[in-house]
Amino acid sequence: MPIPALVRTVVPAIVGTALAFLASHNIHVSAEWQDYLTAGLTMGLTGLYYVFASQLQSRWPLAGLLLGSTARPTYTGRHRKTSTPDPATATSDPTPEDRP
Repeated sequence: MPIPALVRTVVPAIVGTALAFLASHNIHVSAEWQDYLTAGLTMGLTGLYYVFASQLQSRWPLAGLLLGSTARPTYTGRHRKTSTPDPATATSDPTPEDRP
C-alpha cells in the first residue's frame, strides 16, 4: 500500500475516533448502548471528516494536510494485459493514435 494512502486512511480514523469520543462523552445512555453509540459515531464522523477534507483539498490543495498528506495516492493495476494482438485478428485499419 502506498504511504500516502495509508496516512490518508489513518489520520481520518484518528480524528473520527477523537470526535466520536468527545461527542459521546456527554451523552448518557445505558452501558449496553454506549459501545454501539461510540462505534456509530466513529464511523459516521470519520466518513464525514474524510469527505469534508477531500472536498477542501479539491479546492485548496494544501488542505490535504487535514488528511495527513497533500499527496494524493496513485494506484497502478497489477493485472493489466500486456500481450500483443493476434496477427490473425489484427485489422489493417489504423488506430486513432496512428491516424495523421
